[in-house]
Amino acid sequence: MRSGLGMYLPILSICIILISNYSVVGISTDEMIAEKSMSFSFKEPSIMSTDEFVSIELSESNGSIIITGYPLLPSQVKVFRLPFGSKVLDVKVDVYDSYKLPLEKKITPSPTPYIIGSKPDIDLNQINYDFNIYPEDWFRYDLGAGIYKEKRYLFVTVELYPVRYLPREDKILVAKSMDIDIEYIPPLDKSFVDPTSDHMFVIISPADFVGEIQPLVDHKIHRGISTRLVTLDEIYNGVYFPAQGRDDAEKIKYFIKDAIENWDTTFVLLVGDVNHFPARETHIKVSDSDKEIFVSDLYYADIYNETYSFSSWDTNDNDVFAEYNWNNNTDDIDFHPDVYLSRIPCIDRNQVSDVVNKIIQYENNKAYTQDWFTNIITAGGDSFPGDSVDEGEYVNEAVIKIMNTFIPNKIWDSNGRLGGYSPSGLSEIESAFNEGAGFVDFSGHGNPTTWATHRHNTSIWIPTPAGGLFSSQISNFKNGNKLPIVITGACSVGKYNSNSNCFSWSFVANPYGGGIASMGATALGYAYVGKYVTYGLIEGMVLDMFRAYKTGALTFGEIWVDGLNRYIRGHLDAGDYKTILEWQPFGDPALAIAEESNPPEQPTINGPSHGKPGEEYTFEAQTTDPDGDKIYYLFDWGDGSYSNWIGPSTSGETIQATHIWKEKGNYNVRVKAKDEHGVIGPWSDPITISMSKSKARYDTIFHLDIHQLRLLRTLFFHYLLYSSC
Repeated sequence: MRSGLGMYLPILSICIILISNYSVVGISTDEMIAEKSMSFSFKEPSIMSTDEFVSIELSESNGSIIITGYPLLPSQVKVFRLPFGSKVLDVKVDVYDSYKLPLEKKITPSPTPYIIGSKPDIDLNQINYDFNIYPEDWFRYDLGAGIYKEKRYLFVTVELYPVRYLPREDKILVAKSMDIDIEYIPPLDKSFVDPTSDHMFVIISPADFVGEIQPLVDHKIHRGISTRLVTLDEIYNGVYFPAQGRDDAEKIKYFIKDAIENWDTTFVLLVGDVNHFPARETHIKVSDSDKEIFVSDLYYADIYNETYSFSSWDTNDNDVFAEYNWNNNTDDIDFHPDVYLSRIPCIDRNQVSDVVNKIIQYENNKAYTQDWFTNIITAGGDSFPGDSVDEGEYVNEAVIKIMNTFIPNKIWDSNGRLGGYSPSGLSEIESAFNEGAGFVDFSGHGNPTTWATHRHNTSIWIPTPAGGLFSSQISNFKNGNKLPIVITGACSVGKYNSNSNCFSWSFVANPYGGGIASMGATALGYAYVGKYVTYGLIEGMVLDMFRAYKTGALTFGEIWVDGLNRYIRGHLDAGDYKTILEWQPFGDPALAIAEESNPPEQPTINGPSHGKPGEEYTFEAQTTDPDGDKIYYLFDWGDGSYSNWIGPSTSGETIQATHIWKEKGNYNVRVKAKDEHGVIGPWSDPITISMSKSKARYDTIFHLDIHQLRLLRTLFFHYLLYSSC
């Protein structure tokens, strides 16, 4: 990944005015100089004061400059996708109408990364304010080659710094507006591949598993996906392409490069655990106490660097791969995947058959169209006891916000479900899996075989009864074909090289249920503490995976790749390097998790505005589908309950649903719709129904008129007078 720092024109406001533009600015006989530009405008930042510091908030910001020991400032990141083979000539940012604002205190420091499970020990005296201005420039940029929507691009990631800090003046320098301008030469040949045949999906397997993998090959071909099964021996022996590489792992990586350029391959599945299929070890020194060597399958997916050359992950040629500050060595790594890739680390033929059967059944059933798929399970507690934030639940809430059309099933410490005894936390989780869900988010602590978290501000481990969820328990889940994608933010849960039934893999390996795919870390993971937990590192990566799904990923591999591409932007330090390299997918990268379809329009809803508890009320809803698809509706009754999916109905047809509220109060009722392909539209605007107190004899006194009240008072005094005689 090549980086650059920009110069600026001192001539400033993110409402975001996004003015994007592509134009040809110069022409020669053999090449054209093209241009991409975009403009941003920024409102005045908010300066929020706390006891010791001030924080700077910019409503239009989509990122932050987080560098340990330095102030925390907002940033704006924009990723441009240029045709693969483009040559960037210049990246410029013009800054307009900059101005200064005074500060009463120093700016709050960047959060410190901690190994999940360690005890935070923050020393605010180590914050560096000894500089004239921070950051030094208005922007920086990075170049990287990668894949997006099954096409390869050169990514130009520009990070803008619209707020810069002047600590010696106790002021900030703010830009009102900024213009990005990129000049580049597009490739003369629009396609860098010259396929001799078409194998979109390549499955690489030991010869021992060929018989068990073949049904998956046949299934994919039947679905219209050109698929080729290749054995490791065929790669090592150069059957398809000349073998090259210093070891088996590099030979496999060179083979994938050849498959891209000769077969137009976009999806790659690796079959087998480390005893059957090699894994690349990486070397990231995060601190003196963390020099962990761990495996990364991203190695097999990151084929090209920003110059379109082979990305060896060993740019200093010392045969030590993916170094970051490792014995003072750091390799230049592109990071961006060039294929959609995943691994099923099966240990034997039976396990291969079990996983293949699950994949085939999941796709044949079109699981993403089933009613249960629109549920999402979240489990969390207090990842770092000692502050007011329960980080696990805080992350869960952020996931629910992203997946806002899904129905959340919250198994938390705070609601008693994760730490209860009748039912236990384990029973709650297993029951949620049995009900079915499209996705699961576990946020907390982990090791290769366990996920767990804390009760609020205690050292007590949950879920009950054993203080953790273990891979051996997951292997006994029997949720049949209701299989979720399981994403876990925790240490080492994907460490398949140290345990053949590691936590994340155990969901996929379970032949009776569990999950259809999963992601987790192959090493110790890092997180920020408190409200900063969602700003980056492991939990930031988790959120980027869910964002990738919500922005249109159609396959499991796209979630992994698009999520990584979201994370790989702006400044990256040792903690980020490790977070990116350790993030491991398990499952079929070509697994269909959605279909291309336009969602139904936002529904309208009608119903009564008043009622009484215990009585049934009818509501109506109606919407249209732009493709004329059949429509299904689901109501949120505002009392924590939901209707079943109602349908199918035709586009434009009005449907009805009924509900009974048990308690008095005000309830916001809303409805959403999905089409026959499982694509969900937005929630309707809510309408409110008020439940008044049920009518009973004891409340008739409040409905008496003034004359009746006077008569009642007279009778009451007469009663007192005669009873005293």
